[in-house]
Amino acid sequence: MTDERAGVRVHIETYGCQMNAYDTSAIHGILAARGYGRADSPLEADVVLLNTCSVRDLAEHKILSRIGELRSLRRRGLAGADIIGVCGCMAERLRDGLVAGGRGPDLVAGVDQYDKLPDLLDAILRGGSAPAPVAVGHRDDVHYVAPPEAYPTNNSHLVTIHKGCDYRCTYCIVPETRGPQREKAPLLIEAEIRRIVERGGREVTLLGQNVTAYRSGDLDFAGLLRRLETIDGLERIRFLTGHPCDMTDDLIRTIAELGKTCPWLHVPAQSGSDAVLRRMKRLYTRERYLAMIAAARRWIPDVTFSGDIIVGFPGETDADFRRTLELVEEVRYDLLFSFKYSERPGTSAAKLPDDVPPEVKKERLAELMAVQDAIWDDLAAAQTGAVWEVAVEAEARRPAGSWRARTPNNRKVLLHGGDHRPGDLVRVRVTGCEASTFEAEPIN
Repeated sequence: MTDERAGVRVHIETYGCQMNAYDTSAIHGILAARGYGRADSPLEADVVLLNTCSVRDLAEHKILSRIGELRSLRRRGLAGADIIGVCGCMAERLRDGLVAGGRGPDLVAGVDQYDKLPDLLDAILRGGSAPAPVAVGHRDDVHYVAPPEAYPTNNSHLVTIHKGCDYRCTYCIVPETRGPQREKAPLLIEAEIRRIVERGGREVTLLGQNVTAYRSGDLDFAGLLRRLETIDGLERIRFLTGHPCDMTDDLIRTIAELGKTCPWLHVPAQSGSDAVLRRMKRLYTRERYLAMIAAARRWIPDVTFSGDIIVGFPGETDADFRRTLELVEEVRYDLLFSFKYSERPGTSAAKLPDDVPPEVKKERLAELMAVQDAIWDDLAAAQTGAVWEVAVEAEARRPAGSWRARTPNNRKVLLHGGDHRPGDLVRVRVTGCEASTFEAEPIN
């Protein structure tokens, strides 16, 4: 360990998707290997890194505000980090612009540059240089691996299987911030999961911007699932996010046949209108999407769906929006992430007129959320009295003596009573539902 790193502790704040959460664990591992410590709070840290998201404009404004808060603490001599860094998608998108004028972070590291963080920090601790260190740009030679001891609170280890995306949805900034799709080698994925299992892990969630598009040589995502199912001690495999174009009949049948792959599909539709889907460049039609949903229901027992919808995309008419509502009512998602369209600089959609007024976007979003809430209320009410097998995740904060658990098809359960450990499988009877969480009692 160099003198510069002695006693230096790092805190990382994570924003955005599960892939960022995985990257945060990997960054901690990289820094620990080079002698940097870990702080549980930004107030206790010498270094605060913000692992950022650029999917929506609001996410970036939140980061800029947070940088200002941290700099204010430091300037006023209160408890605050000596070094503030920005990592992730926002770092890759804005690059040197983040540090322009000397009012931004002290360092910037893009999504493929995390292995350079120790050297960047070393340089600053030795006296630094102006302008702030900036490491950005996409590389094919790195695939980060989170340490297996990064044991999650929800009992499911995140495992990234590829990075980047080759789809070019017109609204999406990801191909710019994370680059083209690049696969992590199957042997590396298997080795990572085996280490997780050796440390006591029983469940993994495979991650990718379009995880179902995975292909390494002749091995596609269905083939990868079949290989991972052979790992002794691994009990459950979840994955997200899937692209509807990759949800082939072969993949759906494979999920149905395998015993460890969970019957939960996160498949964003984004819109129910073919006209809007074409402008989004989603590469499928409403009919094809619904045929995929029907096939999954036909072949995968107890399958559930979650998805994403964007309202107010350029050119979306009221008729287009009604088609989206109809699709949501037909699919009957367990969980739906819905957003108002916001223009992202550098995307193809940014060239289209943002012609849906803000108040109309707001009204459509509220109506969509009301429709989804009604669907969920019906789905949840129908489950009272059902008998499920759930995996215990952790002890619940309240009430005392209760446990957080999850079904194979991704339904959250608050389990009342019993003496359990994370990872235990328990048969339960559903007694009700509060918001998005079912309540249940163990069956002796």
